[in-house]
Amino acid sequence: MYWKDRAVLARTEKLPTPDGYKTERETRREVFCNRKSASRSEFYAAKQAGEKIALVLEVRGADYGGETRIEYAGRPYEVVRSYTRSGETVELNCKEAAQDDA
Repeated sequence: MYWKDRAVLARTEKLPTPDGYKTERETRREVFCNRKSASRSEFYAAKQAGEKIALVLEVRGADYGGETRIEYAGRPYEVVRSYTRSGETVELNCKEAAQDDA
């Protein structure tokens, strides 16, 4: 694969403030990825669980830190399932996420 596509991995953490309240902080980072097509078994397994796989991305294992949100081609997605065979690459099965109307 060429690793020519780019995606933004996002994670939200709740951190305590000095006065004891929790505040959310989002960390985002861009990684190289490959877009793949969903296999037939993945597609039907997700459909049985009430999800629709809209995007499958492959990222390097060293780049993926368990993030649950992805932005790809300007659209937001949520990770439904992550899968790795060797640890070198991680396959992320994603569904479309609601866009923020900020």
